[in-house]
Formats: sequence, structure tokens, C-alpha cells
Amino acid sequence: MIHRTLAVLACLAPMLPAGAYCIHNELKGHDVRIQRDNTRGGAIDLVLKPGDKYCCSPKDTECNPEGKITANVDLALTVMGQPQYACGVNDRGAPLVKVTGGGTARIVDNPKKSSANPFVVRVRTQDRDVSGPSGVACNEKKGG
Repeated sequence: MIHRTLAVLACLAPMLPAGAYCIHNELKGHDVRIQRDNTRGGAIDLVLKPGDKYCCSPKDTECNPEGKITANVDLALTVMGQPQYACGVNDRGAPLVKVTGGGTARIVDNPKKSSANPFVVRVRTQDRDVSGPSGVACNEKKGG
């Protein structure tokens, strides 16, 4: 019986995704907009409600243009509300969060209550946290 189960699992393994990048909205009371331009692959523009997540299979070139687990994907993450907060590091004139094809990004309340930034993003590749000890800041959007 155990051998049959292992054989079935071995057959199913190639059909399971090797990993996917996922964006988690772990905020209470705030939606998060995810955007990605369509310069390579398809455009993404969706809103995550509190507690929701969005995942992209590494081989889906619409949301991961290089189709690799190690590829970098640039995403614009905005905490909705008044005011709005743009998360990430300024790149090409706009704040972006980089996540690998097999990584995760979690938008969370900033644990440092004394900070001017109430929200941060925790970014993880397949094997390690790459967002640093303070996380990736979400700064108030000017005019937003």
C-alpha cells in the first residue's frame, strides 16, 4: 500500500508547480493593489482584500516573463486608502518590489510603531529573507 501511494505521488510530482511567487496581503482593513506593466509578458492590475493572496506559477510567462523560479519580477504594490502608500525601492521613476519567480512578498504592519512608515513588505526568495531587518518600506504617495 505504501509503495503504491509513493508511486502515485511520484507520478503526480511533475504536475505540481515547483514553486510560485505569491503576494500576501496580511493587513487588516487595507486593500493592496498589485500592478506590473506589460513590457514583457502580460500586465497585472488587481486588488487583494485583507487576508487574500495572489500567486503566479514560475512557468507562467504572463506573470513571470522569464518563466524561471530564479527570475526577478518587478511589481508595484500600493496600500489603498487615504493616504495611499507605495511600497518598494525607487526604480525607473516608480517604487517597485522585486520578487523572484519562486519567492514571496508579504505586506504587513510595520512592527516598529515609531516609524513614519506604517507598512512594510517582507520579501523572501526560495531560501532566504532579502528584505533586510526593517523590511521594504511603504511610503506615503504624494498627491495620491
